[in-house]
Amino acid sequence: MNKIKYIAAVLIGIAGLGLQQAKADTFNLTSDHCSGGCGPQSGGFGTVTLTQSGANVNVVVSLINGNKFVETGSGGGMNFLFDNSAISLGNITNIVSATGQPMAAAQGPIMADGTGTWQWGIFCTNCGNGGAGAFNGPISFTVTNTTLAAMEVGHNVNGVGQEIFVADILSGTTGNTGPVDVHGGMVPDGGATVMLLGMAFGALGMVRRYLIG
Repeated sequence: MNKIKYIAAVLIGIAGLGLQQAKADTFNLTSDHCSGGCGPQSGGFGTVTLTQSGANVNVVVSLINGNKFVETGSGGGMNFLFDNSAISLGNITNIVSATGQPMAAAQGPIMADGTGTWQWGIFCTNCGNGGAGAFNGPISFTVTNTTLAAMEVGHNVNGVGQEIFVADILSGTTGNTGPVDVHGGMVPDGGATVMLLGMAFGALGMVRRYLIG
């Protein structure tokens, strides 16, 4: 009986570890700061998904509705911008564009029109400025030794809400370019936490019934 209880405790511990490591948050890029406007677009301009994996956070930035990543002066010459005061440039690793563009990270301050000044930028190293250098992505990268909370802090602009992430895009709807961002405070959970929590409690219930008989 003691051996069974020990095994049950280990299994529950593993489930709890998976719960911690698989937490993911997804944000919608909906706020339009493009010159002349990049929308409106059903479902927004794209998404930013962050997943906690051990001590690291994996980031995937995807665009929808025919939008493309671009580098313009309005976006500070970056494809993507974020804040995290607890890291250094060396913590930003494994930067990949799914369509093959060579990518790198840059340290701010970096100004993007309408969204304030950012600490970190992700950019294509040889795409050039404007629509001629536009590409589809998605862009993915890993930030080591950090947390979702540190990645999702953003900053306040003109006393109106939080700007959390920015992408510089070429609109598939209007053909205009400029920054689009995640605007708001609360962070939506991507669903992984709820799913794993249900699995953990379900496993706990099954083990309890087995032990009690």
